[in-house]
Amino acid sequence: MWNNFESWSKNFLLLIVFFIGTIAYSQQDPAQKTPLKEVIPLLEDHFDIRFSYREQDVKNISIFSPSQELNLKETLVFLERQTGLKFKILDERYIAITASPEVINFCGMILDAETNEPLPGATVQTIDQSETTISDMDGKFMLRSVKAAAPVKIRFLGYHDKFLEAQSISEENCQSVLMEPSVFSLRETVVVNYLTAGISKQKDGSIHINTDRFGALPGQVEPDVLQTVESLPGVESVNETVSNINIRGGTSDQNLVLFDDIKMYLTGHFFGLISALNPNLTKDVTVVKNGTSPSLNDGVSGTIDIRSEDELVGKFSGGAGLNLVSADAFLQVPVTEKFEIHVSGRKSINDLVDTPTYDNYFSRTFQDSEISLNPENDNLQDSNFSYYDTSLKALYDLNKDHKFRFSLVQIYNNLDYTEYANTSEASRQSSLAQNNLALGGNWSANWSENFSTEIISYLSQYQLEALNFTVDTDQRFMQENDVLETGLKINTTTKLNSNFNFLNGYQFYEVGVSNIEKLNNPFFSSTIKNVVRSHSLYSELKYSGNTTYVRGGFRINYLPKFEETILEPRLSFNQELGKYFSFKLLGEFKSQTTSQIIDLQEDFLGVENRRWTLADQESYPIIKSKQISSGIDFKRAGWYLDLEGFYKKVEGISTSNQGFQDQNEFIRTSGSYISKGFEVLINKKAGDLNAYMNYTFGKNDYTFEELNPQNFPNNFDITHSLSVAANYSYRDFKFSAGGHVRSGKPYTEPVKGDETRREGNNWVVNYSDPNAENLPNFVRVDLSASYSFDLSNSGKLQLGLGILNLLNRENIINRYYRVDSEDNQKAIEINNKSLGFTPNASVNFTF
Repeated sequence: MWNNFESWSKNFLLLIVFFIGTIAYSQQDPAQKTPLKEVIPLLEDHFDIRFSYREQDVKNISIFSPSQELNLKETLVFLERQTGLKFKILDERYIAITASPEVINFCGMILDAETNEPLPGATVQTIDQSETTISDMDGKFMLRSVKAAAPVKIRFLGYHDKFLEAQSISEENCQSVLMEPSVFSLRETVVVNYLTAGISKQKDGSIHINTDRFGALPGQVEPDVLQTVESLPGVESVNETVSNINIRGGTSDQNLVLFDDIKMYLTGHFFGLISALNPNLTKDVTVVKNGTSPSLNDGVSGTIDIRSEDELVGKFSGGAGLNLVSADAFLQVPVTEKFEIHVSGRKSINDLVDTPTYDNYFSRTFQDSEISLNPENDNLQDSNFSYYDTSLKALYDLNKDHKFRFSLVQIYNNLDYTEYANTSEASRQSSLAQNNLALGGNWSANWSENFSTEIISYLSQYQLEALNFTVDTDQRFMQENDVLETGLKINTTTKLNSNFNFLNGYQFYEVGVSNIEKLNNPFFSSTIKNVVRSHSLYSELKYSGNTTYVRGGFRINYLPKFEETILEPRLSFNQELGKYFSFKLLGEFKSQTTSQIIDLQEDFLGVENRRWTLADQESYPIIKSKQISSGIDFKRAGWYLDLEGFYKKVEGISTSNQGFQDQNEFIRTSGSYISKGFEVLINKKAGDLNAYMNYTFGKNDYTFEELNPQNFPNNFDITHSLSVAANYSYRDFKFSAGGHVRSGKPYTEPVKGDETRREGNNWVVNYSDPNAENLPNFVRVDLSASYSFDLSNSGKLQLGLGILNLLNRENIINRYYRVDSEDNQKAIEINNKSLGFTPNASVNFTF
């Protein structure tokens, strides 16, 4: 009670002083005013203090000198009344003078205006971009140390932008901010939370993944973008690796994978089991199965366009994480207001400790190679596998209309193992290394409200090197596969009006591929080099209205080496039919000159036996595709239905890039395949629960005129594929569980009762019709959970748990046969198996 009285009396006295000072001020003669800059030194000497201020805040201000009978606080009140400036006591000696508004903390809860559901991952920033943050899973945000009444902009995909003024509100009473859904936005969103939070379907038919808002998918402890891609309808991986993604029956080399507009030739760690693109590195991912923009080349089956953070964050931030396979860290460093550097890195932890998760990955990766974890193999010792990836991005905004970006990524896999001779103490070390160095830069410029340009240049270098020693015979076999691609792209965009955009551009690229083989005993040496250059012109007109979306155009590729011109029309059309339905039609022609081949299954130690090669129009034609798809979308009351049928023909494929392990394994000829079918996705969102089911039916057949028979099922023909999952999130807790069932891939059996036959001096497997049988169905159940919480003001901690193959089901993902070395008339069945029960846990700290 006494303390309250004392505080009240002090405030009352200050009020009296202020009142008296006001009267005295009103009665003074303006001619007696003194410049504030001259008064400040006098006050500093009188009170033994120091003022801190900006020159522009105090110049041209004159005041009546305060009475020397006033104490320090009374003097400051008197000065504030005369000048309108703020005089803030920092400590016993220093006082800050500022003309800036009051600095406050501003918080809010971002909600959907129609459903009142929270919107996690919305971007909140001051107009001058001095402060930026993202709403959490409850839609809550906090901007700290912003100016009172500062204009604030809130952005969220699929909603109209919201503008507010920062207000001083306690964190317990944050105001609600209602966001109005937009009829169409910059990305023309059809549905948000497609499968889970952070995934959205676009009107152009593409799927957009935002890792900042990413929810939960079964089995994942972190947002692995390529594993997420495999959850989409029409996308499979017959050998459950992220480096072998099959989009509508195509091979992995028929996918164009871009990172910040740079073509990537290596996308997996652990030779495909883990994405090589650090989750801290990725910001947005766009997956296109059909209707590709004419500005993109290659990728006759699909495009996976991955992008890192492209806007200035405006504050120092970072984080670090650890799971049972790797450790990672990242930093975002603002050097100046216009220049930032973002860095990240990840490294496998098996150098320090071998975990059960790492052992499972190792066994799965090397089960069908010269390397294994078999303890009975005395010839193998000291095997060591490791990987890392690093990235650097520099962002510079010359001004709001001219922005420069530079990206650099390096991905590295390395395997060493030592083999000992059976009859002596001699030993030899074999090795295998994969490396992809990618760097690129771009300059985007807005010359007016209706015209902009973008210049992109890039370099991507891929190297695969293997050294294989056979210790008993002292044989050394060296293999190399090198790829170097450089490119330049120039885009111009003209906004004709609020609905029409006109894109035109030119692209040049040069790609060189070399394959080297050297054998010492018997001596053999081979070096094959090839270079292809391409000049391309493209044009695209886009119309985006309230109910209609059309994007159409063409691309012309000229290949001087083959004197060939290729015309590629592209189309994406979406028309709303009433309030709940929409119709879509997509089509494209595409081509590519690069592909991966397999000469021998045991090449590169049998671990990574695919090597990149270039079209030569003889052994390896230019691969060309034609595709059309159509369907309907339905959206109402939290339900979403996506139905799409497709037909795709790809010509110019080679038997050597299809991975045959039967009678066609050593035959080199070209042909085609036709993939057709339909995809169904049913998605339901109810509050914090999001459930989905997707089903794909496909029929995929080869045609090789020089083979017998000419027509037979494709190696990647998956007739039925069904995924069911549910994701639940409540505040900082996320949980996801689901299962995946699909048909087994085709394989070729030996003739029953006549399994082998003699060819000259050799015995070979006597196969029946190719791909006439199918492996048992693939069944896998996965789950994941995560929980995050704030660590006072220091940052956020997130704990994660994921389990792949919860039921520990033994899935066979490949089957082939070899002649029994002990009985030439018998064929041995060899099965490659998927991952067994594989748990993983993670801890991540961000600030």
